[in-house]
Amino acid sequence: MPNIERELPLFPLGGTVLFPGMNLPLQIFEDRYVQMMADITNDDSKFGVVLIKEGKEVGEPATPYDIGTVAQVMQREDSPDGRIILVAEGQERFRTLNIIQQRPYIIARVELLEPEEPSISQAALELREKYIDYARLVAGMSNEWMREVKVPDEAAELSYLVAQSLEASMMVKQGLLEMDTSEERLIAEVEILDLTIEHVRRRVRREGPSQRFSAN
Repeated sequence: MPNIERELPLFPLGGTVLFPGMNLPLQIFEDRYVQMMADITNDDSKFGVVLIKEGKEVGEPATPYDIGTVAQVMQREDSPDGRIILVAEGQERFRTLNIIQQRPYIIARVELLEPEEPSISQAALELREKYIDYARLVAGMSNEWMREVKVPDEAAELSYLVAQSLEASMMVKQGLLEMDTSEERLIAEVEILDLTIEHVRRRVRREGPSQRFSAN
């Protein structure tokens, strides 16, 4: 079955890769994006979040990566100074087919990528345990204690949560977003977490644990 195509306004960001199921807080103040929010309010309140490949968030239209995530406005507050404060939720991923408008904001023709099938795999089980260790290590570095780390079992949902949470470069996160299957993403995330956890533990051994945290 061919993927569904639609027109979608794009919001290019320089420091954010949004994954399905994850929340994105935004403060909108540029005139072009205030106009975008007004336009999508009259439609389905959806826009595309894409990482900038070339250019900047302000000024001339930036060139984004082709793969992004549909975001739907879930909460919105209009401030007296004209800013829009909102929380959007990632929906399905999409691929940009062509740009049909550059100004005042970018509108693209996109194809919505098929949702990844729910599954539980050995890679998902392994990643789940590593992510729990990682979350506790990070909390410990901030002198906090996490009794319970809520982590989904389902593979695609887990892969998106971990990808959004990782302290990794935007290029790494974009690469994870672009992977075709959750299994491929899970395996990559296991490798990333192995390196990250070892780095954090070396830092703890070097700096010393806090009073409420042990590296063991």
